[in-house]
Amino acid sequence: MTTIPKRNVHVFSSSNGVEVAGFFQHGGVSISTFIGWINEICYIPVEWALYPCQFNNNRAADGPALHSSSENELRPGCYVIRTLSPEIGQASVYLTTDVPRTRIYSVNYTYTPHNTNFAQRVRARDQRCCITGQLVAGDDYTGFEAAHIFPLSEIDTWNSSNYSRFIEDDQILPGFEMNSVQQGFLCSSTEHRMFDDYSIGVNPDNNYRIYDLVGRDPSRSPHGRIFYRNLNEQQRYLPSPDLLRDHFRQCVLRHVKGAGEVNDAQKRFDPDIDLGSGRFNLATGSWWSTAEGKKQLEAELRGRLWEDRHAKCDV
Repeated sequence: MTTIPKRNVHVFSSSNGVEVAGFFQHGGVSISTFIGWINEICYIPVEWALYPCQFNNNRAADGPALHSSSENELRPGCYVIRTLSPEIGQASVYLTTDVPRTRIYSVNYTYTPHNTNFAQRVRARDQRCCITGQLVAGDDYTGFEAAHIFPLSEIDTWNSSNYSRFIEDDQILPGFEMNSVQQGFLCSSTEHRMFDDYSIGVNPDNNYRIYDLVGRDPSRSPHGRIFYRNLNEQQRYLPSPDLLRDHFRQCVLRHVKGAGEVNDAQKRFDPDIDLGSGRFNLATGSWWSTAEGKKQLEAELRGRLWEDRHAKCDV
């Protein structure tokens, strides 16, 4: 049976052999792009380079350093961070303490209503899945969903960091910027789940290219596509590049940093199993009783409170 690994690029610290970064190379990710991601998640207090590592020793180099400015595609394989030549010594790597924001998953399972005006405006503007390009046929939106870029459950962060400054939409009332058309896009339910999981993201600094950071059947991956934007619309009504950039950073934190989203001792959240019919099982031994489960529960409750507070406000 053929299985697809979560990653096919692994990067190790030469000081202790710990995996500090990685992702799944579907194609097209250059050496310079990946080194930029490493700089986003790691502090390395010396001049360093990325080297192919030895097959049986992930702390030792097995070839020349990769040029940090190279636009050549990074090959799948194992690499090690060491100091620049001529010494090529060990380099300590410190991961950022930043973690990706928790997103809610329960809307489709517990029938919490979305703001209808938000959905209507997103539908009218996009008329297709912005990730795959699949068109809506005959005004039938079955399988299409209006996705929020910044999670509604993180309204405290939104307010404290003044994310509303990225909203130029003049058709939204002050205080309701989280439901601006600039805060969303239309996509299929499958791609919506990938986006919420931070496994796919849009880089507005590279022509709005879509990156898929995890292993996936190529026929199901949107990697390399260009995110659709209706350029007949004014910029103030298009998805905010600042919010997409912020979401992309969450993707790097979740799936590039360290050994990936979870370690072997943790169980990944599965809405089909852990939410079931919309209930939160807090019994000892269930996923919800873990530290990650409690964090997810807080996000779910915040999201529900936000939706309940705004459900009657079609702005």
